Amino acid sequence: MRPEKIKVFGHRGASAYRPENTLEAFKLAFDMGADAIECDLVPTKDGQLIIRHDNYLSTTTDVASRPEFEHLKREGIVGWQETRADWFCEDFTLAELKQLRATERLTDERPGSAKFDGQFELATLDELLTSDFTAGKHLILEVKHGAYFAAQGFPISAILARKLREIDWRSHGITLTLESFDFKVLEQMKKVCGDVGEYVFLVDTWGEPRFDETAKIFDGISFNSVLVFNSDWIEEAKARGLKVFVWTARAEDAEASTDEYFAKFALCGADGVFTDNPDLLVEVVAGLEH
Repeated sequence: MRPEKIKVFGHRGASAYRPENTLEAFKLAFDMGADAIECDLVPTKDGQLIIRHDNYLSTTTDVASRPEFEHLKREGIVGWQETRADWFCEDFTLAELKQLRATERLTDERPGSAKFDGQFELATLDELLTSDFTAGKHLILEVKHGAYFAAQGFPISAILARKLREIDWRSHGITLTLESFDFKVLEQMKKVCGDVGEYVFLVDTWGEPRFDETAKIFDGISFNSVLVFNSDWIEEAKARGLKVFVWTARAEDAEASTDEYFAKFALCGADGVFTDNPDLLVEVVAGLEH
């Protein structure tokens, strides 16, 4: 049965159409009718928060074409504890990162987005919270690899808490949701950030929902769609009073009709769905209301 008010969330913005996690992708998602946008936060060398999905930079920026930063390439650990030779956000100051430009991560699948390679700056949390187009909007902030960064001397939850104290986002009319895949990190975020919005625990295929614990501490739970399309996990979560989000609806994943594939998300019973194609999901949801 279709939920009464299913919400459409722009996953890293309208990331099928503009390089992900850029202000331009976020604005486009809202222009397409998204109810909220989601973004990912990682720290810089000088204690700022930049909006990137990973701490390595080669797949979403033009850093490899910048000879001035060649010396910063090294073997390093990414958030999932894998090693690779790359450039890492924690080795760059914000001023250095601002010299880079965003690029499309999936160039073959998204040539339309790749046309914008090299045009957009990397965005900061400060810029997102003070942009005109986010006034009165719902922003979903995901802290990436919090435990790893804390161990490296970058207490990202504390940095986020400081930013939310310093920036007058409340008078901007912004509503916040904070997320993490790490249960302990999310607990720490709630402790240090306090009453800034809702807290949602992210669950991927390798994780455990921890329904009872999640319901005692947090406001919601967010699932990889493969976990819920053939299970009763959405019902289990809602029975415990949790909001439920599902991710990620992508047009390129549709095996046949895109409308039918997106309708599967719209009808799954979740409160909100993350999508790389906000325009398509908005259209499907609107069609189901008639």
